[in-house]
Amino acid sequence: MSWITKIGIVELTVGVLTGWAMVYVTRTPRERRIAAGLRDARRIRQGHIELLMQGTLVTAIGVAVPSPPVAAAVLIVVFAWLAPLAFFPVAFRPEWGDLRVFRLLDNTTFAALSVGFVWLAVVVVMR
Repeated sequence: MSWITKIGIVELTVGVLTGWAMVYVTRTPRERRIAAGLRDARRIRQGHIELLMQGTLVTAIGVAVPSPPVAAAVLIVVFAWLAPLAFFPVAFRPEWGDLRVFRLLDNTTFAALSVGFVWLAVVVVMR
């Protein structure tokens, strides 16, 4: 099993475990969530779904693409983790989403994933 597949399986596992946060969000009254510091519950859902989606993509790449370009694979794997994890802090501090550094991270994550996936697609199509 490739290292990419293993990392994808771990990401899927983390995504499944964040389902417990979804249970909390859906079964706890809003007032109690706010008292616990959770100010934007939608971000928990976004992070949960994104971990599942990105984990599925990373796992599929690991299984379907033998010997992918290492740099493209690293871009995809690293930023497939950073993108979903960035949702969780703003669930507690929504104002962080407006910070320049957070927007830079968000834009960098999207750009890196775009480059990684396009690079991988070109290599796969050219084989």
